[in-house]
Amino acid sequence: MRTILIIDSDSEFLQTASEYLTSSGFDVISVRDGATGVQRTLQYIPDVILCDAEPEGLSGYEVFNMVQQINSTAVIPFIFLTSKSTYQELRSAMNLGIDDLLVKPFEMKELKKLIDVRLERQERILKMADEKFNTLIDNAYTAIYIYRDQQLTYVNQKFCDILGYSKRELLGMNLVNILFKDDIQPVMNKINQCFKGIQKEMELNFRVIKKNQEIANIDWAGSIVNINGKKSLVGAVSQTNKGEIQRTPYENQDKIVLTPREKEVLEYICQGFSTSEIAGFLNLSTRTVEGHRNRLLKKARCRNSVCLAIYAIKNGLYQI
Repeated sequence: MRTILIIDSDSEFLQTASEYLTSSGFDVISVRDGATGVQRTLQYIPDVILCDAEPEGLSGYEVFNMVQQINSTAVIPFIFLTSKSTYQELRSAMNLGIDDLLVKPFEMKELKKLIDVRLERQERILKMADEKFNTLIDNAYTAIYIYRDQQLTYVNQKFCDILGYSKRELLGMNLVNILFKDDIQPVMNKINQCFKGIQKEMELNFRVIKKNQEIANIDWAGSIVNINGKKSLVGAVSQTNKGEIQRTPYENQDKIVLTPREKEVLEYICQGFSTSEIAGFLNLSTRTVEGHRNRLLKKARCRNSVCLAIYAIKNGLYQI
């Protein structure tokens, strides 16, 4: 069930809107003041926020700005409700990046239709972002995996190439099934330590048995990341003949400091969008976006966007 958060000091409107949207199949949370609205946003992560321009306490503009500063809530469709209809008010709201604006009074059918449109558009954007991100990672030169619940839940094509298995064969497989028998205990102990919180990262060199029964020596690096509320081990693998671990460019670096604009550009890069697409989303020139991209690559010491996306996930700068 989709959740709608309504922030409005008009108790009569709150009751009317809540009852109508509840009867339309939504789970509705209603509050009278802006500060509580921000708290409920962080607590419930609603699918849509309806906010009056002037609720009690924080203004609607302040609520929007606070929500935009947090990665997990910045993408929530935000609809402004106002009794003013001046050109300046409309322009100010849209310049902030607010998704839509409704001028009171309005019909509840109009509100429902606007919510539906925003939810459909959000679904399309997220689906497209997921597809582009998966394409970006799947075609990386680095072997990438996600491991949780004692099984591989994601592997890219490079990972499959190293072990000689297909994706269909690897997904859902426990690592025990491909580890060389003498390495099973130490490797699984290290992984379990990560999931128990004893350590957040791991780097190991161990042996695996490929599909053709050959024994390969691999470097395995990973760190714990929360994906959809579940602890997951995310990292990279490379095949090597040496005993020393050959670290990928994004490992063993201090977490970089980003400007707000760099964070925005990085999120779009991680979603697989091109420079021109990012420029359109942020209302910037392609040259400006390319400048931000080059600075991000330099800060993270990465060669390309794929490496940058992996670095962002590993260091919690982008949530899958």
